[in-house]
Amino acid sequence: MSGHSAPDELLLDWATGALAPGLALAVALHVALEPVARRTAERLGDVAGALLEREAAADLDEDALDRTLARLGSVGIEPRPAPTPVRPGFEWAPPFLRPHLDLARDWRRVFGGFEEIRLALPHDRHRVSLLRLTPGRGLPMHRHVGAEFTVVLQGGYSDATGSYRVGDFAVGPGPEPHEPIADPGPPCIALIVLEEPIVLTSPWGRWLNPLVRRGLI
Repeated sequence: MSGHSAPDELLLDWATGALAPGLALAVALHVALEPVARRTAERLGDVAGALLEREAAADLDEDALDRTLARLGSVGIEPRPAPTPVRPGFEWAPPFLRPHLDLARDWRRVFGGFEEIRLALPHDRHRVSLLRLTPGRGLPMHRHVGAEFTVVLQGGYSDATGSYRVGDFAVGPGPEPHEPIADPGPPCIALIVLEEPIVLTSPWGRWLNPLVRRGLI
């Protein structure tokens, strides 16, 4: 069981389709891996659906509602698409993440000793990346000026805010500096969604932050 769940407001926004693609992908991965989050999202979705149905029913007369239901009943159901084959080395990836991996390049090493796959999601201004950290290594000390959302897909990591395992969802600590370090065991793989570039806080960070802001590292 996960010790860190996404906030209810995010789960509700995901259940009603109100999130940007990158954040929606992060929450979907969390829901797929964490049973408690899945039950919460289903409950919130049911409540939102019932409210929408009540509003719609109030706006339609009985005949109009019958006509709408009849049209819906005549719509054919498309067959479920065949599952996407697993890309070698990515067996840990849930099925609906695999199409994004097929469009992405392989891991690239980033300064600080970790690896990244940048995901290009249409109509989304967030920076959405998969990060892979070897055990005992991590991200450089940094802080945030925008929101950060993380879901762990393999292994785990720890920082000043706690320890995170597969399925856990983390909301960034904001302006407080932190330094996530991968736990012992398999490499830590996580999906990271950034609203704004991070700000490195080490003495040499001021030389690299302009490159970070431009998305070059």
